[in-house]
Amino acid sequence: MFAKRSSSSQTDNKVRDIASRAFVSLDEDTLVAEAAKALYEQETCTIIVTPHDSISEQRIPIGIVTERDIIFRVVAQNKGPFKITLKDIMSSPIITIDSDKSAKEALVILKQNGINHLPIVNKGNLIGLVTIEMIARKSV
Repeated sequence: MFAKRSSSSQTDNKVRDIASRAFVSLDEDTLVAEAAKALYEQETCTIIVTPHDSISEQRIPIGIVTERDIIFRVVAQNKGPFKITLKDIMSSPIITIDSDKSAKEALVILKQNGINHLPIVNKGNLIGLVTIEMIARKSV
């Protein structure tokens, strides 16, 4: 016999509840070689580019770089990772979602924009990252 499905869908969860903290946040002037090392050390594939603000300590996302970007925009084009910075290869402007939005809303944004990684912000400050895969895992 099959269990009844709950009337409230898992995609109604708030994105902050399913957010991953497994990403790297680096300044736009960081060399790609340093960024790749940070990805390796953190065992992740996403860098959220945030300007360094030593006064407020806020991390306001301005761009995103994935391991695929490093391969396609630096390695495959034979550009020097010790000469190129994140601002040279980041995708910008960045699309974000507020932390109080639902996973369903995040899914719509991801699909409509053809993106795989969606940074989550609270009052503009970076707090996490969500992907279609994360939403799917929570929905099952």
